[in-house]
Amino acid sequence: AAVTPFGELATEVFTATTGVGVTTDDLTRELQQMWLQVPHQSIRAGGVGITGVVRQQSLTASDFLPRLVAHDLPALFSAALGNIPVKIENDARCFLLAEARFGAGRGARNACGITLGTGAGGAVMVNGELITGANAEAGEVWRIPCRDSFLEYFVSGAGLVRGYQAAGGNADETITAADIAVRARAGERAALQAWESYGNDVYALCETMIALLEPEVIILGGSMAQAHDLFGAQFKEKLAGRASRIALAELDAAAGLIGAAALHFG
Repeated sequence: AAVTPFGELATEVFTATTGVGVTTDDLTRELQQMWLQVPHQSIRAGGVGITGVVRQQSLTASDFLPRLVAHDLPALFSAALGNIPVKIENDARCFLLAEARFGAGRGARNACGITLGTGAGGAVMVNGELITGANAEAGEVWRIPCRDSFLEYFVSGAGLVRGYQAAGGNADETITAADIAVRARAGERAALQAWESYGNDVYALCETMIALLEPEVIILGGSMAQAHDLFGAQFKEKLAGRASRIALAELDAAAGLIGAAALHFG
């Protein structure tokens, strides 16, 4: 999609089919087809939010896009998109950049973002700048030790299912977080307990970020955040009188697109 300097989508969102096995050739074909569909005469630059570790404009590690690791992705994107300048960044950082400038954290210069979905992602902004860290892995909250494992074991779709089963819920291999949300809203005890446990772990992560960084706002996004009413109802009360607040993302799925474009906004 094309994005204006005001953080607004200027075109419809065009989608490309990718997956774990996607190659640079696959990506080039998809990009070229997309470029033909977009009214690109006024597009001056491109931004890409990508899952994985992005260091010095290179994807250095990615469980979901392994065949794109170590390639010159900005050059590949640029060549397929009319030779416009292209920047890439981790998708969680793009999410935070968009929400801090144009969404739930509008005006904040110190903010954290947490993406809750299949896994758990994070990003940090200090004094208006995204923090990447010594090895570009700042914000990788999924690996924080949690009980006898790590955070993502519990704060993830699969983690919620495990919590539901541990609470005595009737779950087969096809059950999803959305199913457990429906059951919780219907009053099922095991589902409510699973979401409560999930929320406790999310809140512990927020408190960790507050202790280290004291951001003005922590923004929760991703598919699991849509069930905030089931796990985060007490967050505001717990933080009453504190300098930090927790907010739900406002830009929905567009946040990644807008944040990627905002890499060029200065």
